[in-house]
Amino acid sequence: MSKEVRPRESKKPLTVRHAAAVAAVAVIGAIIAFWVLSSIVGIFFFIVKLAVVVALIGGVFWLLHRFRR
Repeated sequence: MSKEVRPRESKKPLTVRHAAAVAAVAVIGAIIAFWVLSSIVGIFFFIVKLAVVVALIGGVFWLLHRFRR
């Protein structure tokens, strides 16, 4: 019952419009991927900076509490 799978054969050459469309999709895809990855990295660094600031403020309060004794 299984049919033999054959590659699709086309005698048409690659047109300029098709090549331009493929190139445009590739460029747009690269821009979107760069934007998404930079957003993810930006969010990660924001969380790290926030944690450092909270740790520094906590350290200052801890030192002030320790020196008051």
